[in-house]
Amino acid sequence: MSKSKSPPPNPADSEVASPGTRSVISLVLFVYLFGLWVVVSSSLGGGYSSLLHEKLLNLFQLYTEPLNLEVRAAPYSLYSGTPADYEHFFRVDVSSPNGEASTYEVPGPMLGSGPRDPYRYQRLAKIVALQAEISDDTLPAEITKGIGQYFLRATGSDKVSIRCIRRRPQPMELEIDGQIFASNPKDPSYESELYRATVLVDPEGSFQLIKEMATEHVAPVE
Repeated sequence: MSKSKSPPPNPADSEVASPGTRSVISLVLFVYLFGLWVVVSSSLGGGYSSLLHEKLLNLFQLYTEPLNLEVRAAPYSLYSGTPADYEHFFRVDVSSPNGEASTYEVPGPMLGSGPRDPYRYQRLAKIVALQAEISDDTLPAEITKGIGQYFLRATGSDKVSIRCIRRRPQPMELEIDGQIFASNPKDPSYESELYRATVLVDPEGSFQLIKEMATEHVAPVE
């Protein structure tokens, strides 16, 4: 005579989450996943964040930064292989009052990014490069003028030249189809100058910017 199997016991009422508790858990999960999407999507698209995106990043940064979930502040980032993902930086040529010429890179020891935003000037250089490629001089002029003012005050010079440089990554093979690539990944052959301007102090003591070159004025470097 076979014994009939009894149905599994129902969980006690105290073990079942109430509708209100489930709603709170769902809301918390939604906020968490939405925050992750905001920080991850900040590295997508090859451009720079919109004003709304920046506001959301600043809001969720209070939660994601302590958990080390900040994508832009991490040493690794999403890479799509487009020129927008290449290294971008500023090269500043300064002539001191006594005639000595000095060259600085930004970010660098002279002007670097803060600990809370270690990649600020790389992003600014990328903005200048991308805007120069579409022939928009508004943002490049404002950014380079601000950097130029810093160096004019710091060095006592009356004129500095600022260049926005894009450095292409070194290929894994240094010889491809008969073309020889430099073994030094920072060799000038990997660099393309996309924007150049001079910032100076006029006789009245005001800072002025003169654009010397933008990417639409030169042939692309192969």
